[in-house]
Amino acid sequence: MLVRNLKKYIIPIFVPHMGCPFQCVFCDQLKISGAKRVPDIQDIIETHLKTINKKPGDGVTEVAFYGGSFTAIKRSEQEKLLSMVNPYLVSGLVDVIRISTRPDFINNSILSFLKYWGVSIIELGAQSLDDQVLKLSGRGHTVYSIYQASKLIKTHGLKLGIQLMPGLPGETMESMADTIRKTTEIKPSFVRIYPTIVIKDTPLHQMWGKGNFRPMTLLDSIEICAKMYREFKDCSIDVIRMGLQPSDDLAKHFVVAGPYHPAFGELVLNKVAYQIMLERLYDLAESVGSVDFNVPIRQISIYMGQKRSNLALLQRHYAQKISISGDERLLLNQFRMDTSKISVLAFHKYFVKDTGF
Repeated sequence: MLVRNLKKYIIPIFVPHMGCPFQCVFCDQLKISGAKRVPDIQDIIETHLKTINKKPGDGVTEVAFYGGSFTAIKRSEQEKLLSMVNPYLVSGLVDVIRISTRPDFINNSILSFLKYWGVSIIELGAQSLDDQVLKLSGRGHTVYSIYQASKLIKTHGLKLGIQLMPGLPGETMESMADTIRKTTEIKPSFVRIYPTIVIKDTPLHQMWGKGNFRPMTLLDSIEICAKMYREFKDCSIDVIRMGLQPSDDLAKHFVVAGPYHPAFGELVLNKVAYQIMLERLYDLAESVGSVDFNVPIRQISIYMGQKRSNLALLQRHYAQKISISGDERLLLNQFRMDTSKISVLAFHKYFVKDTGF
């Protein structure tokens, strides 16, 4: 059964590098977010609310504090920031407050404070669940801290998200697979996946310049993120973003190396669609002539791939004629494989569009 997803209206507030006592090798929040200072929160909320035409019960309005390590900021500053959102929460104009922080800045006192001010979602910047990778990346915390913080957040009844960065220094295919496994054990409500890219003037930039770090290629990054996406979705863990939010400044001036692409999440979904169709072809016990994949008309671009690349690859792997066509009668995430001998209707949960892509 398909579950109707409520539309999310995100009001982003960037607090670049506020509170964080560490210099991770990959990090420059100023360049990533484009924010130079904490702007007028009330002005941001009012501006966004004017563009939101939401009917009662039609969606969720969320104020999200991104960047920095929110709970590492002085308590008085946290209170000041949250108190400016509180009137909108009380009035019902805002439904949810989300914050991002580090695992080692979570404890019972902090969580009680956040709940008092209406925070209901916490994202942990875990990045990896391998102690050696965390050490080489300058994270300043351990995998144990991630487990403990996750447990506390869930115990306090708050929604847990985890941010991961495949491709960090010291990362191997084995350690990335282990990070996937450990994340599914923690079972957060959602994850974000940010493949490691090299940002100008960061310690990682220096490591890359000296030949001490080699980022993943775009193709390898798509492959590992497709694996992560499928395994998380199979465990009912939402994937709400893959790849950094695209911006002209980021792409033109700050990214010096690594698997950055403005449509990275879409490329990963294309890869997943290709894998699903190829698996179906391998299931055919004998030659059945031409094969037509009928897919929901609204999802045909996912199955086709950029510049019809999936169709070309399938035709290269399979000797018979392959076609992909849209069918407006099919529900989202249904697809039908028709041959001269059989017609198979299948359903999966991979392409229901999670907020954030």
